Amino acid sequence: MAAYPEVRLWNDKREREMYDNFADLFAIIKTTEKLEKAYVRDVISAKEYEPACAKLIAQFRTLKTTLKDTVPDVERFMEAYKMDCPAAANRLLVSGVPATVEHKSASSDSGTAVAVAECVQHYITAMDSLRLNMVAVDQFDLESSYNAFINSLPKSSA
Repeated sequence: MAAYPEVRLWNDKREREMYDNFADLFAIIKTTEKLEKAYVRDVISAKEYEPACAKLIAQFRTLKTTLKDTVPDVERFMEAYKMDCPAAANRLLVSGVPATVEHKSASSDSGTAVAVAECVQHYITAMDSLRLNMVAVDQFDLESSYNAFINSLPKSSA
């Protein structure tokens, strides 16, 4: 039996990093699609859904910043890799917040809920960026993320 030659998907470290980031983006989109379907089908509770969704949104935003030069249009990326994920596209590209926050009733304190969700997202985005060692100015503007985090905190009425 003849051995097949090894197939290399990349030529250098930068190319490998690019493909690893593509794989991460693909996984985040697919996971978000499955999470949305699980929530709609009542397989998971709102209590489980919201933090998981917020984390995926934050990870997506962090990765989108990293890939802004190689993947300028995520919808094209989804088309190129034949990803039929309309729920994920809506959650990640359009609304940007978990469905539990987006669809709160007007009678509830939805303003606070939205502020808390956005605050958590900015915090997770900043933490994920630091964990990915994204400290170069051209990779991630830590100051603006920190300011967005601080500004998203609810103002105390006391």
